[in-house]
Amino acid sequence: MGKKFKKRAKPELMAQVRATKTKVSDKRDEALHSEEQQLSSTDKLVWAYKNVKIKGKIVVTEIVTVSYVTKIKGKEYTVIYYDSTHDKILHMHIYKSIYDSSDIVVPLPIRKKGNQSKLLSWAIKDIRNKWDFYRKKFYGRSRLKYEF
Repeated sequence: MGKKFKKRAKPELMAQVRATKTKVSDKRDEALHSEEQQLSSTDKLVWAYKNVKIKGKIVVTEIVTVSYVTKIKGKEYTVIYYDSTHDKILHMHIYKSIYDSSDIVVPLPIRKKGNQSKLLSWAIKDIRNKWDFYRKKFYGRSRLKYEF
């Protein structure tokens, strides 16, 4: 007979397991890194993450935000953003409209496998590939005419 495995009450996600096994010995070495990329004249992608140097390698410890921001009538609005600040699980926040600044949290993890660095890359690629789709949905929820 093979090995017996313990049954768990609920399965752990790979993102949770890998993130909790990343050990940071000194929090003072943790650095916040942020960048932004222009997607169009009115749209941009902004991301920020915390990292630490362990044995000469830079390790992403937390995804602070990967957000899609659009400018409507001279004012900037965040349409969606990803973060992993809660239990190191990547999840999405969707803003309702320009009139309602509350957000909807998508409760299910977006991606189940990978460390924080891979999840960060995945979130950036997702917004780069789908920002026009997210903009159309945001305009629809805001009852604005989509003119692009």
